[in-house]
Amino acid sequence: MTVKDYGSSTQPANVQVIAPATLNAGYTFDAVYEGNTFTVTVPEGGVVKGQRFIVPFIPPAVAEATPIMANASIIPLNPPNTTGEDAIPTGVWRDGLCDCCKFGPCHPSLLTACFCKPILIAQLLTRMKMTWLGQRTHFRNSSVNLSDSRTEVDQRWKGTFCNVIVVLVIFAILLTVVFPAPTLDDPTDPDAYDNLSAEEKRDLSINKSLGALLGFYFFYLMVQLRATLRHVYSIPEERCLCLYCGSNPTDGICCSGDGRNKLCSAGVPVGWEDVLCAMCCPLCSTSQMARHTVDYDYRRATCCNSVGVSSYMDDEAYEGIGSGGVVGEGSVLVV
Repeated sequence: MTVKDYGSSTQPANVQVIAPATLNAGYTFDAVYEGNTFTVTVPEGGVVKGQRFIVPFIPPAVAEATPIMANASIIPLNPPNTTGEDAIPTGVWRDGLCDCCKFGPCHPSLLTACFCKPILIAQLLTRMKMTWLGQRTHFRNSSVNLSDSRTEVDQRWKGTFCNVIVVLVIFAILLTVVFPAPTLDDPTDPDAYDNLSAEEKRDLSINKSLGALLGFYFFYLMVQLRATLRHVYSIPEERCLCLYCGSNPTDGICCSGDGRNKLCSAGVPVGWEDVLCAMCCPLCSTSQMARHTVDYDYRRATCCNSVGVSSYMDDEAYEGIGSGGVVGEGSVLVV
């Protein structure tokens, strides 16, 4: 099978491949990347046909070969990139962008995404140990990888949910009490605005500006969240690659590959896919991130706590990431 290039000019440490058939652990087949044929060994747990999984890219000194299948019996097995029944998948999203009703139309995470999306965003930020400004918490010394929030030392993320609620309350007061939008006698009348007093015109202008600022704030948080999830769980972009116009998608659109650009407060490369999902389908994107970080088949969702799920451990979002040196933050460079 062929591994599609992501545009990188250097050979990455890991690649994502698609299983050509349902195989048990230990079976091998050959894949091709940049003209190099290398042997893929099915990881522990086995794979099912069409499943994506991550393997190290080690090109052997042999010619391209066809997939090798063993003659032993083949049975469907569980995905390899999980460590438990409710572990978070790596290398691929848990489900699709439009699977919002996977758990029914009355599921708490979907209702929160529909009717109070900022609350769900705050819960996701807390799960990922990010601040209310979209920053990731990590060590501050030069010997530590600044893109790895598993090395976090500060506890700012614990106040994220409350801080976002405070922002919502402040803007609600400003928009409804301090600078309320005046009611136009006839919105269809082109002269309705001119009939407003100078104070009403001022309040309307400030009200619109504050509303736009609040909308941009949560749009920015969604972009940082989605880019962080893709980075932490090694999920490459699959769409919008044509918008890079020949540049390397792994570098993102607003920062270099090391994610140090000040425009990206999360410290990870932000892709076009992250921006367009947050802009065009914020409800679906937020709901997908919620379903990816928690398996609601095994966990009970709730609307009324800081993480949106009952009995959540602080390090749950990062459990197993980087174990074994194969799968870790930012490890997938091609798909």
